[in-house]
Amino acid sequence: MTINDREIILITYSTEKNWIADIPKNNWLCVLVDNDRTRNYMDEVISKIINNDVCWICCVGESSEKTNDLIENEIQFRRVDIDNLHLPKHNIMTTSYQDFKEGIWFAIFAANHEHVDINKVVILDMTDEQQIAW
Repeated sequence: MTINDREIILITYSTEKNWIADIPKNNWLCVLVDNDRTRNYMDEVISKIINNDVCWICCVGESSEKTNDLIENEIQFRRVDIDNLHLPKHNIMTTSYQDFKEGIWFAIFAANHEHVDINKVVILDMTDEQQIAW
């Protein structure tokens, strides 16, 4: 499906499948939908989406602010770590919304990046199929 000249891709996170294979490698925004996943799963997901050169991460859900903080911490850690961990050449923008509809609207219609033309919006559902208020 395409909305506002952006391909919308829905991916359900699962430890039983290779979800990262469906993630783009450029020009994409991630809507990370999470309702309080444990830290080890969040760390894995954050690391993998940064490694795939995400340009914007829009955290949505009950724990959106906590998830946004984890992302910001990972970005800062990668900037100062001596191991030279991967960061995209562009800055990664982040935002958080507890309201699902507001976060999705922002990702599709309002989010823009000064150095990257966003043409894909990946909605990464980490809710274990909890009810999401579309």
